[in-house]
Amino acid sequence: MDQWLTKELAQKIVKKMMLDIPYSINIMNEKGIIIGSGDPQRVGTLHQGAVKALKTGKMVEIYDDHRYEKKGTNEPLVVNSQPVGVIGITGDPQAVRPFCKLVKTAVSLLIEQNMLMGNQEAERNRKAAFLETILNEQKNYSQELIREAERYRIHLHEENSVVLVKPKEKSSRFETIYKPFPFFKKPNENLYILILQNRKDIQKIAESIWAIDPFAIVAAGLHGLNIASGYRQAKLCLSVCEKLHLQNRFFDYADWKFPAELSQTHIFHETFEETLNLPDLYLETLTAFISHNGNPAETARALMIHRNTLYYRLGRIKELTGKNPFLLFDLFELTYRLLRR
Repeated sequence: MDQWLTKELAQKIVKKMMLDIPYSINIMNEKGIIIGSGDPQRVGTLHQGAVKALKTGKMVEIYDDHRYEKKGTNEPLVVNSQPVGVIGITGDPQAVRPFCKLVKTAVSLLIEQNMLMGNQEAERNRKAAFLETILNEQKNYSQELIREAERYRIHLHEENSVVLVKPKEKSSRFETIYKPFPFFKKPNENLYILILQNRKDIQKIAESIWAIDPFAIVAAGLHGLNIASGYRQAKLCLSVCEKLHLQNRFFDYADWKFPAELSQTHIFHETFEETLNLPDLYLETLTAFISHNGNPAETARALMIHRNTLYYRLGRIKELTGKNPFLLFDLFELTYRLLRR
């Protein structure tokens, strides 16, 4: 417990409390050694009154000054039923007694707050470590990992679906939807990972999310026994949506397997290693054309341009790339290069 009552914290408390209390304050650790004091020369010395207070568990009052202790009060500091130190105030015991109680309460609350924050940080680190393991573990799960997964309501011996949710904007309202299910938030990303045992829950969750954010993207991997595989599949679907700027809001790997895996294949990498270097305007036009299945009327409507303007832009894409977006295999190659960007 002494880790929560450090020398730095003790001295900080003393300095702050002495702005309001007209007496010198001492804070001793669980061994009775002064670690914070209004008199810096006393730091590091053993306080006999504190030692006695720790042994008896009661306030010790000293009425005369001695070589290693001065008159005052010494109150044991107990947190979670464990003695962590002693609060001492120098002065006439009758005068300083109320202040000793006040400082003890303030220090106890501060330590408990620090402990809570420390425990929360430890749990966040543990959860992040578990997530990193589960998203990369391709082998058979160990019994230890299975037990750890149970802490997060994940049953690794049963089939699960990994669902990724990428909202357009941040909102705490999403977590109300996720709460009934095992969910994680990717550190430093606006990306949520849900692990669902019942595949029927996916559509219900998606609809609830779109009610809050109609532009949120939901991607799901196949229902199976390996979390890492499901995560990879959902991640690839999300990547296809972002690279092609598709209008769809829901991507199931079962339906999007071909473009998802195509974005990762290296079979044609050497042949088509050049990237698609088009101005942003033409990239936007091309992705809209692909997203609307090569339909000129729908593409022009989505881009809010005249159809002749669309034909002009597609013609320029042909001039710049040598590939005609109206030809099936040329459009396929353009799509592939977009996926490889």
